[in-house]
Amino acid sequence: MMNNDINTILLDSIKEVTIISDKEVEILTSVFQSITKKKKEYLVKEGSLSPNLYFIVKGYVRCFYIENGNEITTQIYSTKDFATSFESFLNNEYSKEYIQCTSDCTLLSISKSDYDKLYQEVSNWSTFCKSVYEKHIVKISERANSLQNLSASDRYLRLLNTQPNIALNTAVKHLASYLGIKPQSLSRIRKEVIK
Repeated sequence: MMNNDINTILLDSIKEVTIISDKEVEILTSVFQSITKKKKEYLVKEGSLSPNLYFIVKGYVRCFYIENGNEITTQIYSTKDFATSFESFLNNEYSKEYIQCTSDCTLLSISKSDYDKLYQEVSNWSTFCKSVYEKHIVKISERANSLQNLSASDRYLRLLNTQPNIALNTAVKHLASYLGIKPQSLSRIRKEVIK
């Protein structure tokens, strides 16, 4: 994938939300750096600072914490999502979670200082960021509601209907943790869905 194609995916995402000028396109293109990460590589580790925000061009990333020796997946991100330890990135605090690539990934990375500068240099940057954070909050809320109110089968079916790329391209153990069910139960549910 050419660098221009990579930037186009980000710029198209911004243009879906707000208007940006040609000059602002240049500014945005100059501050996002294209990087690649291998499967299992970390973007952020618990106890470290998260100095960058990542836009996923291609691949899958999960957010998790460790409780009693078990990894608990709280979010799974894919193409066109932003990923980081948001609390750490925004407040310059140590991360309480891990952010890990679950596939080989192509990402656009921006530092906190460049991110902050965009508020002055791109007129509708705050509008775009508001939409990103609203989407993030809705995703967290939907997961919490689904864990409380839906059966294991319904949780999987809902994810399959709303985010089939994540449902079909995430390892069973990570997906089961995200859905709050045992891996064996998820394997059984998947077999029943295929019938």
